[in-house]
Amino acid sequence: MKIVSIVEGKLHSFFYSTEEYNEFDRLMDLWTDVSYLYDYAENNQVQDISAFVNDIQKYAEQIQDLLLDLEENNDSLNLYFEPLQNSEYAKILSLQKGKIRGNQLRLYAIKIDDECFVITGGAIKMSPKMQDHPDTANELLKLNTAKSYLHQNDVIDESSFYELISESI
Repeated sequence: MKIVSIVEGKLHSFFYSTEEYNEFDRLMDLWTDVSYLYDYAENNQVQDISAFVNDIQKYAEQIQDLLLDLEENNDSLNLYFEPLQNSEYAKILSLQKGKIRGNQLRLYAIKIDDECFVITGGAIKMSPKMQDHPDTANELLKLNTAKSYLHQNDVIDESSFYELISESI
């Protein structure tokens, strides 16, 4: 596992050795790939495939625009990320979901500190609970695996997080 910067000093992404791109770039590529989205819609018995594909592409652009706006305005990433569960509010290395109202796409991240997040993955939300769909259930597993990796490497705050990143370069 490697961690790369998406927004300097604020937003990072895991880069898994099994993938060609870091998670943020990989997801944005998938969520704008018409062939992938058509196959995904068919595999998930989506009724109106064309509308689904158009919506997912629009949602991906919406996420990119929001993150760019937050960066340009130096606004808090807490405007996008929120705790995965209420019990995650006060935890060190809390599990987070990036969520825009009415948008079916989720980026999942670990909150390192107030303005420091690392993306572990993401999914198209197809069910109310993460455990109810194989894609989001897998993302929950990735979140917990990434959190364990950070714990094993003694990450407890932003300082120890950047120390880990600098050691892996």
